[in-house]
Amino acid sequence: MLILPADHLVRKALLWFGSIFLTLQLNAPPLVAQDAVVAEVQDAVVAKVADTLENEGAEEGEYIVATDLLPGSVAGLLRIPNLPDLAEGWSKTHLGQLLQDDAMQPYLESQRDQAIGYLNSISSKVGLNTKDLQDISSGEVVVGWLPFANDTRRPFALCIIADIRGRQENAENAAEKIDADLKKAGWERSDIKHRGHELRTYNNKPKPGQLKVEQIAISIDDSRIIAADRDSVVTDLIDAIEGEAATTPISEEDEFKIVMGRSTEAIEQPLESGGGMISGEWFARPFQMGRIIRESLEVDRGNDVDILNLLENQGFDAIKAAGGILAVADDRYDILHRGYILAPPTTDLPSKYELAARMLQFPNSELAEIPSWVHGEIASFSRMNVKIEEAFWASETLINEALGDDIFRDIIDGIRDDKDGPQIDIAKDVLPNLDDQVVVITDNTTPVDVGSERMLVAVKIRDAATIKEAIRKAMEVEPDAKLVGELDGADIWQVERGTGSDDFDEDIFTDLDLGFDEEIVEEAPPLLDHWAIATVEKGPGSDAPYLIFSNSADLITEIATRISEGKTKGLGQEDTIVRVTESMNDLGCVSPSLDRCVRLKLALRAKYELLKQGKLKESGSFLASFYRRFLAGEGDEDVKPMDVSKLPELVEINKYLPDGGSYIETTDNGWALTSFLLK
Repeated sequence: MLILPADHLVRKALLWFGSIFLTLQLNAPPLVAQDAVVAEVQDAVVAKVADTLENEGAEEGEYIVATDLLPGSVAGLLRIPNLPDLAEGWSKTHLGQLLQDDAMQPYLESQRDQAIGYLNSISSKVGLNTKDLQDISSGEVVVGWLPFANDTRRPFALCIIADIRGRQENAENAAEKIDADLKKAGWERSDIKHRGHELRTYNNKPKPGQLKVEQIAISIDDSRIIAADRDSVVTDLIDAIEGEAATTPISEEDEFKIVMGRSTEAIEQPLESGGGMISGEWFARPFQMGRIIRESLEVDRGNDVDILNLLENQGFDAIKAAGGILAVADDRYDILHRGYILAPPTTDLPSKYELAARMLQFPNSELAEIPSWVHGEIASFSRMNVKIEEAFWASETLINEALGDDIFRDIIDGIRDDKDGPQIDIAKDVLPNLDDQVVVITDNTTPVDVGSERMLVAVKIRDAATIKEAIRKAMEVEPDAKLVGELDGADIWQVERGTGSDDFDEDIFTDLDLGFDEEIVEEAPPLLDHWAIATVEKGPGSDAPYLIFSNSADLITEIATRISEGKTKGLGQEDTIVRVTESMNDLGCVSPSLDRCVRLKLALRAKYELLKQGKLKESGSFLASFYRRFLAGEGDEDVKPMDVSKLPELVEINKYLPDGGSYIETTDNGWALTSFLLK
């Protein structure tokens, strides 16, 4: 049985918007040189969105699509053009079939109540629960987040708009049930007429000490239901339905037209002959959405640096908007996503942006074959072009502002001049010798344990001898470091925290007045307890020397051996990866700034087994370490542990884990995004 609650999509949308913000460090203040950006986009592309929306409305009679109703101030939205069609299409995908497989049913049944309860806790903000939306939606469903920055108690609003044509009776029944449930819970109802539309408003009396005002407003007509947690949102939407909107709709905003126009153009060609359907659309002004996510998740980092303000101050507000279109059930692609991030230049300089945002330089280069030194058991391969030296220096203002002091240059000078330090000249010897391409690979070993997941980062270098000497100097003053391997052309150093001798004299602080007044300053734990680094010289199996970093010295040894021995058969020759790279070429990947291949069967193998063992958070992977360092304890006490005892063995569901790929292309005014899972 397929489970596809609509407010599951709401939760996914929040997580989706949040990952975009954290990964790409997006912002969204006022447009810069917007006229130039609009001129840069072909008229046909911009008009395509308007034509599509107009045709939808014409085909459906008087129905007005939600993007023509929602105001231009929208911070983010998730639109499902047709919820029943999405359910049908999703059931044909591998992941949809996984949820229907008999092997998964015991686990899904054990988690059903908890999952539905969580989803309903989200949807209850606007009154509609999971089952309601499934029952009443005959077509479009749109979730929108609107900012109200001047309202400190309720800085944003959530609304849901659903097409109910042909299911009006179901919608009325759902509304009556909502009415009964809210009244039973102590909510007070008041009814008004607005432009001939009935509006039901429910207010909950604040509890002692409660600051937030809770409200639910619902309006139903013959075509749609509108539900929001602020009555003014509903009345504004009714104004728009009656042609009396006070503001421009989001569909007419240049940012929306550019982002969705590019996404539409990109996804149409692959779907022309494949039979897939457009199943989801999303749009976000990421900085506004970042604040909404923080507020909705009630994240409080105390006196920590406000990352959103920091990034805004450092020029990342050059990024105006992001969005994309998702298609499912294509003959070739299980899932296909095409999107766009709008970031017009803010300067005439080659760096395009200002302050720390200058690190957002990802040059395109011709799509190359996967290096032969990447072995065939790799789970994922990513290759990114980034101007490392420029990005390093661009981070100066970011670090100084975050620390509240102009300390960046002092740190660099100290690394070079401190007699007790490594005495490495980063500016002269290290940065100029790093190439502008970074490769990241992951794999995992069996039998699975907490050390199974391995990650390796490799950077091409120009002068291997200079980099090798810099690494030697750094490791010789690191008390927990030791030389663990000396292969042909590679010295492999490993760091195991707590294994070395530290001659540091803690009593020195008793003889110095540093102004700390006996305050105990706790040092943050390291992100990784063990890691390894090596300089691998150019060999028969590579076209350049590499600086390699990994959480596993064994993985570095394996890669260094392949380079020195000139192994020719690797990941690029695997049949599944050949299909992925062929698909990239067919989708138009010629000169990307990032390309990635992933084999879900291998990528999820260790995570899945550790989840079943209850040891996922203890693993030695970078993500698990990041969670322990930064996220552990953030509301963990309120989260009921998953019952993993009924999960099937991985071998039973492997067939539902396809291979996929993604790539990003840098454009004059942003980045074009593509990702897919194969059939």
